Amino acid sequence: MTTIERVERDVQSAMQAVRALGDRTTGTLTAIEHDLWVALLGVGRAVIALYLTKQAARPRAAQYVHDGLAYVLDAHSRRKSEVGTRFGKVLFCRPIGRAVGVRHRADLPVDRELGLCSAFSLGTVTTVVQLCALMAFASARELFAQFHGWAPSTRSTLRMVDAVGARAKAFLDAAEVPDDDGTIIVIQVDGRGAPMISSTEHARRRQPKRKTKGTRRLARRLRRLDHPKPRRKKGDKSKNAKVAFVGVVYTLKQTRHGWEGPIHKRLYATFESHEALFQRLLPIAKRRGYGRKPSYFIADGAEHIWRNQQKYFPDATPCVDWYHVAEKLWEAGGCLHPEGSQALREWVDEQLAKLRKGQIPRLLADLAAAYNAIPKTGPGNKGRRKRLFSILDYLAKHDQRMPYATLRSSELDIGSGAVEGAVRNLVGLRLDGPGMRWGRDRAEMVLQLRCIVLNGQWNSFCESLERTALKLAATPIPARTHDAKPQLARALPEAA
Repeated sequence: MTTIERVERDVQSAMQAVRALGDRTTGTLTAIEHDLWVALLGVGRAVIALYLTKQAARPRAAQYVHDGLAYVLDAHSRRKSEVGTRFGKVLFCRPIGRAVGVRHRADLPVDRELGLCSAFSLGTVTTVVQLCALMAFASARELFAQFHGWAPSTRSTLRMVDAVGARAKAFLDAAEVPDDDGTIIVIQVDGRGAPMISSTEHARRRQPKRKTKGTRRLARRLRRLDHPKPRRKKGDKSKNAKVAFVGVVYTLKQTRHGWEGPIHKRLYATFESHEALFQRLLPIAKRRGYGRKPSYFIADGAEHIWRNQQKYFPDATPCVDWYHVAEKLWEAGGCLHPEGSQALREWVDEQLAKLRKGQIPRLLADLAAAYNAIPKTGPGNKGRRKRLFSILDYLAKHDQRMPYATLRSSELDIGSGAVEGAVRNLVGLRLDGPGMRWGRDRAEMVLQLRCIVLNGQWNSFCESLERTALKLAATPIPARTHDAKPQLARALPEAA
């Protein structure tokens, strides 16, 4: 019996096992459902094995050229290994190509023709990576195993994330502009920190584990005794965070009922720097009409953001997030009136009314008068003057970025809620989990992959991977450490 005939018989046996489940007279639906799923996976493995066997047996040229090297198929040697598929692992035996005249590693032409990613199908790789973009690696492997009956190792999972993640950024930056885009462009930027592994912790993890005869609990206790955590100094960051800089680009479309949107909201992010994010956002915004369409830029009061806005998006109308300014006014009111009092609420409402009407100079003048009315001496006066001066300085810096009256009259956005929600969903829910410590390179890859998932572009991304060969590296990328700098408190100047 030939190999193909034997595999065909395996397919028939697997089909008969599925059919037999329908004749079962005992057992609950849950049990039948479980057994049927296992049997269907068995059918899938058998069919995949038949397909691979026929592909390996297909006639091919005895000699061929690949990457500039001449190869000859070795008729006496075949590579036998398991291939991880979405139905399980399947044994695959195929011919080997030997380089002619030079010492070079063997070539596997059938693997290349079938689009195998090392020892896995592309569908397996993309499914695992998509789950890793949505949840912790261990949870992703467990969920994959629930539906597919097996899961790649932790090491293989990291290799998959590294290979696919390396292509995510280029895909995001080159994605086509939607045809039915809106007529107004809105750009929002914000950031959030994710915990990184420090050089000290990385060096400790690389040390050989201490062997103990007791329980794992005892081993953890001994490790804590060997490496006690020092008390944090003032300014030290508890989670050694690196900020992820996030940008959101979307459009608004005019309808007879008003503005419709956000339309085609897209998330972009990086751990590199604010400027690296803006350098990516500019060509994307230009493709969507920046420079030709009315554009608005909304963010909080971070100086780095507005410095880059002036450099990369000078033609966009700037707007400081309304809610950040409102919180500043509540803080300022707390320096003038008791917390929770009716006077405080009335004072804040009065100042917010000035903001809505565009009376920014009057607002600043009233705050300056309130500041000067606080005596320089007396219980708590120094602190109140300091806080109020800081708020006054903040508002004065952004007085040209508060076009709330104009935007509200046109029913346009005045808040950065889109990017704040994106930051929480993109970074907080995946990269800022309890106990997580990321290497900088893999954190960047997961960040890009998660952007693709949240943008609804995953299927298009997988199609782009099918058009090019995807190879997994032999080993995962080593973790690159990050040591956060202490955040030093800056003294605020006292007004004259």
